[in-house]
Amino acid sequence: MTIIEAAKQALKELGRPASAQEIYNQILSKDLYRFGAKKPLGILRSELQRNCVDFQGKTRSPSPCLQKDASGRYYPS
Repeated sequence: MTIIEAAKQALKELGRPASAQEIYNQILSKDLYRFGAKKPLGILRSELQRNCVDFQGKTRSPSPCLQKDASGRYYPS
């Protein structure tokens, strides 16, 4: 499972839009993904951002699958 697949599963299980921290906590509590990075929350935030439909950066995912609301919570697109 990739980080973004784990994030999508976490969002599905939460059943509501969630912050990066909430998604991270769900991933850890359900053991959906094992992060090997020193700053795993930062890696997750980057992955969430680049997978957002409205992200315009160079590292944009070829198939974005998330949206971010005004309060900074992510949800499936």
